[in-house]
Amino acid sequence: MPAESQSDAAQDDASAQMLVGEWRVAGINGEEFDEPYGIALSATDSEIWWNPRCARQSAHYTIQGNRFRWTPPPERPQEPLQVCAIAIPPRLPEVMQTIRGADMIERTPANGIRLSGNGRSLTLFSQ
Repeated sequence: MPAESQSDAAQDDASAQMLVGEWRVAGINGEEFDEPYGIALSATDSEIWWNPRCARQSAHYTIQGNRFRWTPPPERPQEPLQVCAIAIPPRLPEVMQTIRGADMIERTPANGIRLSGNGRSLTLFSQ
């Protein structure tokens, strides 16, 4: 593999790990998230979600370089769905819609993560 291709592959591997961890929502659409509650999200290298998982508030994604793309969840065998009766934070649907509409991911000057696309943005900071 040429050195340039190895470098690109290494960058893509590092980019794919950008969201792995625990996050708090710090801003939506360029405005500070200033609510009497917080929204915390967890992420692997392919999925981001709000707990509890039984609330079914998640999004699968891929990252390549600074390109972010929402992807449909993988097919799973038919299992009974565990669903919990819990009130979700009022702005969580807006957060999830912004994640699903994002097409770009980048680090902020304050070392946060900004997801953006379709005229919307979401800023996250590590917890």
